[in-house]
Amino acid sequence: MASLLLVLALAAPGLSRPGTPCPTPTGDVWVETASPGAGKPREGVGRGVIEAPPERVFRALADYGHWSEFMPFLQKSAASPQPDGSAVAEHVMKLPAPTGERHYRVRFEQRVETGAAGKTWRIDWAYVPRSGNVKDHHGSWTLTALGPGRTLAVLRLYTDPGGFTPGWAVERGTAETIPWIFHGLRQHVRRSRYDGP
Repeated sequence: MASLLLVLALAAPGLSRPGTPCPTPTGDVWVETASPGAGKPREGVGRGVIEAPPERVFRALADYGHWSEFMPFLQKSAASPQPDGSAVAEHVMKLPAPTGERHYRVRFEQRVETGAAGKTWRIDWAYVPRSGNVKDHHGSWTLTALGPGRTLAVLRLYTDPGGFTPGWAVERGTAETIPWIFHGLRQHVRRSRYDGP
């Protein structure tokens, strides 16, 4: 993931100002960055509308073994359920030369909560330490209903490749990648396997 972010940062056009919409082929995504602490790359935060109910979007996102169908450059996303209810996925990224392959494992946890504002669907993931060739990688999806058949999705995405990758390149790559993740997800949720009961 870290190398992907660097590749995209160097190849992509200038980043929109934080908090402004980034046009994609199927709608806008609002992208901001947030500081996770001193000395760390900034976290990307994307917000966008998915034209599907949150239950369907949640089913698609919780199908961890199929993330390679909508995540840029992700070639493998084999997932295994764990006794504690989480899932661990093996991720392999195939990137252009000279970057090449990046591999790592992430642990997914999911939950549905009901509060005063209504129901919230949430998925969190975190890099399994020392499981690959990135220093850190974690994120989350938070879903809420936005009228009939529509979902407000919030993606938080953090990557720390370590080594000699400049922080500005990681931050820019994260922000430039987020709209394309939303674009892929908007297509992915249309698959018939997520029709539900």
